[in-house]
Amino acid sequence: MSSDDGVDASGSFSASVDAKANIIRDGDNSSLIEPCSRHPVTSLSLFLPAEILALILQPRWKRCEDREVWKEIVDVLLNCSLVSRAWYEAARAVLYQDIRLSRVNSLRLLLCTVRERFGGYCPAHALQFMYFSPHRRNKKQPKEYATLAGEIVACCPELRYLSGDCGSLYFTSNMPLPEYPYLRELKVSGQDLYLIAPLLSRLCNLESFEMLQSHNGDDLLEYFSPPHFKLLTLSISQTELSPGLCKWLEPSLKSIKCLEVQEIGMSLSHLAKVIGGLLKEVHVKIMVDSIADSDSETISALFWFAGLRKLRIDGSKIDKERLLDLRLSLETFTFSEDILSMRTVLALLRMNWQPSLRSLDVYRMPMSIYFSEQWIATAAEYRDELHSTCAARGIQLNWLPQKNDTVSPLPFIDSESEFHHQDCHPIQRYTEFTLY
Repeated sequence: MSSDDGVDASGSFSASVDAKANIIRDGDNSSLIEPCSRHPVTSLSLFLPAEILALILQPRWKRCEDREVWKEIVDVLLNCSLVSRAWYEAARAVLYQDIRLSRVNSLRLLLCTVRERFGGYCPAHALQFMYFSPHRRNKKQPKEYATLAGEIVACCPELRYLSGDCGSLYFTSNMPLPEYPYLRELKVSGQDLYLIAPLLSRLCNLESFEMLQSHNGDDLLEYFSPPHFKLLTLSISQTELSPGLCKWLEPSLKSIKCLEVQEIGMSLSHLAKVIGGLLKEVHVKIMVDSIADSDSETISALFWFAGLRKLRIDGSKIDKERLLDLRLSLETFTFSEDILSMRTVLALLRMNWQPSLRSLDVYRMPMSIYFSEQWIATAAEYRDELHSTCAARGIQLNWLPQKNDTVSPLPFIDSESEFHHQDCHPIQRYTEFTLY
């Protein structure tokens, strides 16, 4: 059986494994697979406890980005689901831990299976949606995709993680949504915030919320009750923080520990009016080799966060003048190791910038064959100067291993093919997923 047959991206598995009634006979104490398929598989009556089966299968389920290796792992788990009822349950639990869907047909299929086979309940722990269509002219499909995605989320009360890219989530105020006590992390991009507001009120224990290029959050307070998260990290990129959005989020930000921002400009000042005295740590994400005007404005807006103690700024072009103007009492400053950044920070330290500074954290750059001997020598010289300057000021200098804050997307596994219910192997019966 090809591993293309039953899996939808990143570990999700299609409803194929859930064709339980087609694979296993009800009431069969020996848990044998039905011998009526084209490829009969019989059980050897492997009476292993569920805990042992979980230990056997779980280590195979890693977030592998190599497509061929991933397909092999999926193939093993799908075959395990055919051994016996116990093996089916164990494999299904592992496969359902991460479901990624990108095509409308895939969402229809999963939703149909969940409703017909499991009474509207889906045990998924992670759902990731990213709309993709080979038919770009079909303007109705994006809305249908987002609507189906919302209906699937409504069937998954045990979610731990939810991601919606390209505006792929849509909820209405009258949609029957359960509580999501286990959902800790939510990521959205290109999202109309008005369309996910009904969901946010059901996320009582959300700890991390990331918004990228999202919009339409200014009037939420007029139509929706504010959510009450237990938010620890808020990440906002290329999204305007309007006064209305900040006020709407205020009840959820009382426990915030870290704010991550990129290209939001002076709109950060609106958030400062809500949590300026509470926030202790800010991470300003900047492109590696450039700095946008909005990033400089963001740094200036940090002035309003009187309680700020930890500041991290990425990128090689740190705006020295903006930092000099900050009247804060920073205890820790973090940046990435490169010649331009080290030169800027050295200049700041020699001007007695931030007298309260106690720790300087530097993320090391991985060595590259493209670095010239001159670059390497200059970097070593700046490192030595940092050591001596920090020692003179009584600042602890910490060299940290490179930290990658970006997550490479796993290969999506999906399909455009039509699905035929007749004349197919049971494991393929609820399958329409192929690599693209």
